[in-house]
Amino acid sequence: MNAKLVDVFSAERLSGNGLTIFPQAEGLSTAEMQALTREMRQFESIFVWREGDAFVARIFTLEEELDFAGHPLLGLAYYLHHAFGEGDLHEWRVRLGRRTVELTSAWRDGRFTATMAQGRPEFLKTLTNDEAGAILAALGLEFDGRRRYPAEVVSTGLPYLILPVSGGLERVVFRVADLSPLLEAHGAKFVYVLDVEHFEGRTWDNAGRIEDVATGSAAGPAAAYLHKHGLVHGSTLSIAQGRFTGRPSRIAVQLVIEGMQLADVRVSGEVVEVADITFAD
Repeated sequence: MNAKLVDVFSAERLSGNGLTIFPQAEGLSTAEMQALTREMRQFESIFVWREGDAFVARIFTLEEELDFAGHPLLGLAYYLHHAFGEGDLHEWRVRLGRRTVELTSAWRDGRFTATMAQGRPEFLKTLTNDEAGAILAALGLEFDGRRRYPAEVVSTGLPYLILPVSGGLERVVFRVADLSPLLEAHGAKFVYVLDVEHFEGRTWDNAGRIEDVATGSAAGPAAAYLHKHGLVHGSTLSIAQGRFTGRPSRIAVQLVIEGMQLADVRVSGEVVEVADITFAD
């Protein structure tokens, strides 16, 4: 079995968010995909195969399969471009469970960029001050009675609780063994702590053991949140992440406005190849 290792949201190797891509994976069982992901010890891995003219993918974290994720799909665009593409610009459609995701891949000036159309964001719930305070306390943060922006659950495929702060990202410390019950009560899968002044975010697995380097599936909801509250000037922005993991990354987001409505959120990142991997038989 062969696999490809890439870094996403970076143009330099050994930076950004690492990803293992397993091609021709249709013969693997769910248990085998989960075991291979744990073997690689990265936040996520993606498994892909071709069905006729279509591509099918499955994404796993160290703990579970996800219905949707960002950086694995952008990294996948790199593999698809090199394995099946011709020329500098391509579009791809990848079936992920019940959803089909549109990807664009492009070489420009010696750099590779992948873009994912995440679609119209859903604003699922606005938390009360007391509800937000419980989440803040679980992360070792204090509630600021002067808070101007509420915590909200936003989804472009994976529901994130966007927890706005004004600086202080370095103060986050998990005070609970598992954040899942608090998040599930609001219909959220993960929390994304977003510095609304500096456009920088942090997210983890719900036990707080592993911090994600750069999260494409959260960047879309975060950008939609910033747009909703009038914090974005123009239709493009950049979100920083990964500083606390030693792998600083930049996630580019384009907001597509139709009329007065946010119709689509397009998340982009550079991708660089790190290695080809061969597993022993």
